[in-house]
Amino acid sequence: MAERNPREFRKQIDLRQDRRQWLKTSATLVGASLLPLSETAGAAAPAQSTPKAPPRHAHETRAATRFFTPEQHAMVDELTETILPEDGRSGGAKAARVTDFIDKTLRETQDEEQRRTWKEGLPLIDSMSRHYNGKPYVDASPEERTAILTVLSENERMTDLPEVKFFKDLKHLTVIGYYTSKVGIHDDLQYKGNRVLQEYVGCEDQGQTKT
Repeated sequence: MAERNPREFRKQIDLRQDRRQWLKTSATLVGASLLPLSETAGAAAPAQSTPKAPPRHAHETRAATRFFTPEQHAMVDELTETILPEDGRSGGAKAARVTDFIDKTLRETQDEEQRRTWKEGLPLIDSMSRHYNGKPYVDASPEERTAILTVLSENERMTDLPEVKFFKDLKHLTVIGYYTSKVGIHDDLQYKGNRVLQEYVGCEDQGQTKT
């Protein structure tokens, strides 16, 4: 499938009307691969009792307690990097490990509504990309990824749509995760920490203000 001009396809999109079609055509493509581990494991559990599993290694235990599956983690990596990409000044969201911050936030939150927003939102964004770009979000070009998020940004007033609600929380957590990281604080903001001033330098005298 030939790549579409992101600017052109954004002009043609009526998000509320279009979503009916891409929800129908994409529902069977996304499936359980983008569901949290807790849900997929629960759905596949047999009814009868099973022998006790052997103790897991530490790295296996950490992986099992993550909110995101490996596929989701890779997608959130690309979503956050699209919002805050690497530039000549500092690394982007990937370098700051923003996805790990979001994963920890969603694991520890008591807000089930927020968890549900992410469970619903990731498959919806992937469905949008499959419909408009003909490929999953992680396989789309940087321009195509940006175009998808721009459509959501231009329709932020539609807060009743779960994909828009997800996008707003994605932006919120991306910014918090980035600017509480070493990359965001020291590299991008170039914060030097608390330092003792040998001399206090005030503002230059601009002259008396006329009244």
